[in-house]
Amino acid sequence: MYDKRMILRMGFDINVWKDIFKIHKYFRKDKSYNIFRGIKTALFILKNERIVRHDGTYIISTFMPAFGTEAFITNLKAVKNVDEPFKSQILSKRSAPISMYLEITKACNLKCEHCSSHYKCDKVEMTIEDWKKVVKEIQDMGVSDIGITGGEPLLKKGYIDLVKSISNKSRIILFTNGYYLTEEIAKQLKEAGLYAIGISLDSHIESVHNERRKDNFAYQKAIEAIEYANKAGLYTMIQTVILKDELNEDNIFDFFRKCAELNVDEVKILEPIRSGRYMVSDEGKKIFYDKASRSKLIGYQHKANKSRKYPKITTFAYTESQEKYGCGAGNQHSYINAYGDLMPCDFVPMKFGNVRENNVKKLWTEMNQALDGPKIGCFANRVNMKISKLGLSEYPLNKKDSCIICENHPKNGITEFEKLVG
Repeated sequence: MYDKRMILRMGFDINVWKDIFKIHKYFRKDKSYNIFRGIKTALFILKNERIVRHDGTYIISTFMPAFGTEAFITNLKAVKNVDEPFKSQILSKRSAPISMYLEITKACNLKCEHCSSHYKCDKVEMTIEDWKKVVKEIQDMGVSDIGITGGEPLLKKGYIDLVKSISNKSRIILFTNGYYLTEEIAKQLKEAGLYAIGISLDSHIESVHNERRKDNFAYQKAIEAIEYANKAGLYTMIQTVILKDELNEDNIFDFFRKCAELNVDEVKILEPIRSGRYMVSDEGKKIFYDKASRSKLIGYQHKANKSRKYPKITTFAYTESQEKYGCGAGNQHSYINAYGDLMPCDFVPMKFGNVRENNVKKLWTEMNQALDGPKIGCFANRVNMKISKLGLSEYPLNKKDSCIICENHPKNGITEFEKLVG
């Protein structure tokens, strides 16, 4: 499936052609690149994606910066070998991740059962000034997407100043449960440079969402937050965790219809992962996906994206599959927790050093080497059960043991994306 309507619209946009020429000029020094391979790669990226136009830019996938932004160019240049930028991009030989998410606080007003930020300790959290230093380091590295998350990031004093400190070399996304987002705060965030906001909504049924979040007002607060984000002109996403036993077509499309009523730009579906309170859950058969579950969800995604009745639908199940890009934990994506520990992603409780003690680039390069490229399927779901059996009293796992885990779980296949230069 191709979004022919939006591809045609892009074809008549002079700014799109200017960017295409700029990209072609950058890649043509690479001997593995030619115009035909470039077109083939573009078609691969566009396949099964609904394209959304926002503020004069084009969102093909929220797993990468929007086309037409400075951040998109930042991403292209974040390669190890500057003489082979095309080949390096395809094979994920990166000098920086596409996205780095910053957990600016552990504090949260909700107690979500699936939360990956459940682990806490007695350490002192990073300050906003600490985070500003980290932002400068990761922007100098070439990180093109910066996610601000928690906990609940709106509980951290100074979060708007942090957004203001990020230049347009990176796209900024904020993830929130919506409880503290007001119309005025949404407006301030937009003016500060925020591009997108992800608001948690786990069901179109109020009681289901509230039970999942352990709060009787969580649903209404999320609905209000979506309204404020839309009004402020932010690219508005709903982030949702759908359990295995909820994967039936009627339930899924009822949810999509509710999201359409809310006028959101995108629905991003996360797979339940063994992390946080789910790390030792004994209800695995009801919660966690198997191969058939992922296939079913991908089918719903593709069906919905063929219709203009629904928002853009994205799923980790599809993006992390062998058919697309694989899991980018520690490669295309990385995470820094509230105490400064660098981790492959928010769902993998393994640390590779602390950014208060060492340069981010140095630590990330070491972690990237240990992870050894994209994996087929979610890396957290491969390793977290084994980590849970270690019986640790505190997470994340230390660097030495994290490296051992990585050695025991090497790259497990070649993605279709990587085959584009094969």
